[in-house]
Order: sequence, then structure tokens, then C-alpha cells
Amino acid sequence: MKRISLFPFALLLSLFVTAQQFNPSYTEIIKSFCSQYEPNEAYEDYTAFAKKREGWYVLQVNRIKSDSILKETLFYSFSEKKFNDLSTNYNKVENPDVEKQLERYLTYGGSIFDWYAFERIPYYGYNGWNLDVIKDFSGKNNLQDTFYDGLGRAYDNLAQSFTWFLQGGAYPYEDTLHTKLQRLQYPSKQRVLEMKIALDSAIAKVELLCKLNPNYVTIIGNARLKAFNEYMHGYMQMTMSQEPELASDFVTRAILPEQYETQAKNYLNSCEPNAILFTYGDNDTYQLWYLQEKYNYRKDVTVINNSLLGVSSYIDMLNRSNAVKISIPYNFLSDPGCDVSYYRAEKNKAAPATQSVALPQLLQQLYKKKNKIELSDNLSVPSYAYKLAYTEKIVAGNKKRIVLNLNDYHFLNDIGVFDIIVNNINTRPIYFSSNDVSYLSNYLQPTGIVYKLIAEKISSPAQQLLEIKALQKFITEKYQPVLSNKNNILSFDGDNTFFAVYYRLFNYYLEKKDTTSCKLWLQKLELTCPEIKTPQLKAAKNLIYIYAVTGNEKKAVTLAEQYAMWLNEAYLKPSSLSGYYSKKAFTDELRLIQSVLSVNNYESGITNSLIDKLE
Repeated sequence: MKRISLFPFALLLSLFVTAQQFNPSYTEIIKSFCSQYEPNEAYEDYTAFAKKREGWYVLQVNRIKSDSILKETLFYSFSEKKFNDLSTNYNKVENPDVEKQLERYLTYGGSIFDWYAFERIPYYGYNGWNLDVIKDFSGKNNLQDTFYDGLGRAYDNLAQSFTWFLQGGAYPYEDTLHTKLQRLQYPSKQRVLEMKIALDSAIAKVELLCKLNPNYVTIIGNARLKAFNEYMHGYMQMTMSQEPELASDFVTRAILPEQYETQAKNYLNSCEPNAILFTYGDNDTYQLWYLQEKYNYRKDVTVINNSLLGVSSYIDMLNRSNAVKISIPYNFLSDPGCDVSYYRAEKNKAAPATQSVALPQLLQQLYKKKNKIELSDNLSVPSYAYKLAYTEKIVAGNKKRIVLNLNDYHFLNDIGVFDIIVNNINTRPIYFSSNDVSYLSNYLQPTGIVYKLIAEKISSPAQQLLEIKALQKFITEKYQPVLSNKNNILSFDGDNTFFAVYYRLFNYYLEKKDTTSCKLWLQKLELTCPEIKTPQLKAAKNLIYIYAVTGNEKKAVTLAEQYAMWLNEAYLKPSSLSGYYSKKAFTDELRLIQSVLSVNNYESGITNSLIDKLE
């Protein structure tokens, strides 16, 4: 390795720290690249970006080979302040749809987390970014708040390099302590202790962030909630590493503000006894585990994180703990080729007819791995020479069937959900914290603030009335709303679930043309949330329609203009917290507001003016 003289490196670093705000942002890099070149969008081989000390790089990444980098090219140089020509590596494009590409990179899947990381972390997007951040900034004092956020994430990422690399990326140097563990191999004591040091360092940096700027907003909430999540991340890592005492230590040290405890109780109290609850993010998982482990609250509910089901060791942990019944064989979990299962025709063969198969039968076929396709030299995955449009016979106690629409492929976490459903549906109620589950959307019944898996939806007027009565009872007797900007907290989950619960009531009564009952529950909402704050606008925007159709012109127009101004700011200055809006998406949203008002003979000068400027 070349020896780098200290002075030029120090100079480069100081320039980066003081002037990085003058360098192109992630969105500007995407715009510049996609306006000139054609990115590769294939699943196995895709174009990505990285921010290093030297500047912005364009990467070609192989997803199947552990996100290994096939090629990297410096696109924008920080020192020279210029873009480089990449035409020898990428095809030039004419009339590119840049907004489509921006939407692809900034909106879909886990892209929002990458966007946030590029905004907050000095270097990101390549193997070793965490080490570079730690080396350059960990010993410095009086840093900006974003650097403490970035350092916390760097130490988190370092901690994971002692285990299964749960969030992607490999350790860049040869080191036996950082060699990626086999899928069902558990870390040694030495690895665990090194991981704990890194996790404690992450916590220390985020605690500094809390002191420096307690109102700092992260993608999951404020700085205090971010610190709590760091402790619970340590709990999760130690639990998966089969270190219950160290896991308990992280829970003991964690402090969760009372309001967030209340929201966790809202989730758990929406579930029947002995339930299984599938969750999806940090806030609907860590807070629930915390209550269960620290206070033994509703431990009858098994909380399973859907994302973690994509990690073999997590499924193995669930199996070992007897938390739920699981039938996924050990040899399937230990095979790297089982992270994704395809249902598609073989190459050079006509697409076969659609077939149906019972889900237990499908799982057995997957587990036996009878059919495979080669994705790389050393990796094959299960594949079936027919497209599965439906799976049948997930039998509930009443012998009614749940029929699933399958995609062309499923990941290990999907298979984990299928397996847990098949093995538990007849003995335990099953819930999801989100209804955004495409293959189950017809079988998820809103219950409290979660969604219960049922064998058959009954849409009769009598059944709908029973559901509304149950919801009103839940709101009155069990539900304790947790809202942003009350007692200096941010609760995105609390806001979203609060408005969603009331929308179900409003929609029911408006369909029945019962505006009196709708107004009554609208008044109850206003007693709890008398003012819509900025963080709540996306969740609260449907109130524009509710106010309009119930005849409250002033509140309808006021909220419409408040939302339109926020939307305009998000369009002009996109950020990971507000999201990305293309010109079309922005215009469509404004026109929708305008139409809601105009149907009721209301008008907003601000909304009309914003639309006029776009035309």
C-alpha cells in the first residue's frame, strides 16, 4: 500500500469537513449521471453510487455475489470540483427519463435508507466506508451533529462485520475476526466481545448527538429515540449471537420515553392472547421487544421482524427458542442458494401454463431443492418450470382456504412467513403491523392498529358494523394515541396509526352518508390532535377531504394550503425525510387537493398559484 504523507491527507480532510456542503448531493449525482448515461437495472448486476474521500464514484455491483463491486469509476472529484467523462464505461443516452431514475434510486425498496445515509454520513456506499469514517472523525471534538450520526452508523456497521453482515458490505481486509460467518455459524466469544465494544462506541456517539442537539431529526424519529434504538440493536445482535446475558445488559441500559412505551402497548394490545405479530421496522419492533423483556409486558405475543427473517440465523434462533412452530430444514437454511427462489421458465423454453399448488406442497418442493437454476459459478437457487399464480389450502379452523398471489420470485423472509403461517395458523392468531403485504392483502383484517390474518373477509353490512363497533371500543378503552410534537417527541408510527384508525371510521360513516357520526368522531380526533404539525402533514392530508365533505370550509382550505406549501418545499428541496416528488407527482398531488376543494365549491389561492407556476 502506498504511504500517504500526513500533510496532504490532513489538508484534504479539512477541505472535506469545511466545504462538503458545496459538493454535489446524492440527488444531484443521480441527476447528472442519468441525464448522460444508462444505468444497469438488472437484479443481479446494477448501478450504484459511493461517496469516498476523493469524490463520488459510480459502481457496478453484483447482488448475487454478496454485493461485490465489479467496477468503480470516479465520477465527481472533490479536489478538482469537476465531473469526469464515463462514456468509455457506460452507454450514452438520448432524451433520458431522469425523473424516472430519480424515483427508482430515491423511492423504491430500501433506497430511502441509502439516501439518508448519503445525506448524513461523510463517506458511504462501499466496503470499508465505516472504517474510513471512524479513522477520520472518531477522535475529533466539536463535530457537527450529522457527523455523530454518521459515526454511530459507522460503528454499528463495524459491529455487524463480526457476524453475518446483516446490512450488506464485506469487511475490506483479511482478518479472521471479520471473516463473514457461515449462515448458521455463531460468533466466537472474542468476536462477541469485539462486537460489544463497537456497539458501545455507536451508543456513545449517539448519546453525544443527544446532548449536542436533542431535537435532531433522524429517519426513525428524534435523537433520543435513535439512542434507544442503538441499545436495542445491541440487544438484537447479542440475542442472535446466543448471548442472553449481554443482550439483557443492553435492555437494562436502554431508556425509552414513556410516550413510545405507550405506542408499543398500542401494538401489543391490538393482538389477541398468544398471538404472532409480524413487524417491519425499528419502531414497531424494538419498542415491543423492550416492553416484553424489561417489564414482561404481553410476552404471550411473539413479535417477529420480517426483515430479519431474511437471515438464516434469525430463523434458527426462533426455531431453537420454540417461539413459533417452524419446519424449514437446517440444510435449507444453511444453503446460500436459498436466499431467493424463482418461479420462471427455463432459458430457451416456452413459458409453461400457470399452475396452482398448495402452500405446504410448495414449501416441501423448495426445501427438497429438486429444481435449480445457476446464477453464478458457485451458486444455484431453487426454480420451478411454471409460474405459480396461486397457492391454496392454508387451512384455518373453519376449513376455509387462503389463496395467495405469488410473485415471480420470493426471498427467504417471504418463505419464512409462509412457513410460520402454515405451521401456526390453526393454533395461534396471526397479525401484521402493516397491510402492505401483496400476497396477503385480501386476507388482512384491520384490528386496532394492526391487521389480522383471516381465512375469509366478510363484507356484509352486519359484519362491517361489528368491526366498526370493535374499533370504537378499542379507541375508547385501549388506544392511547402518541403524536409528534407533544412533549418534544417525534413519533412517525404514532402519527400514521392515529390517523389511519380514524380514517377507517370516517370512511365507514361517509359511505353510510352519516355525516353526523363522522363529525362526532372528527371532533374526538381534534380533541386529541387540536393542531396539525409539520411532521404529521403526510399522515393527516386526507383530513382535507373529510373537512370538505362535512362542510368545514375554513379547516379544509387551511389544511390544504399548509400541505401544499410543505409539498412545494419537498419538491424544490428533496430530502430523505420528506421524500422525492417528480414534477408529475407534485402536480398530480396539487391537482388532487384542488379538485377536493372545488367539488365542494371551495378554493385555495396558494394551491392554484402553485399549479399555475408549473404550467
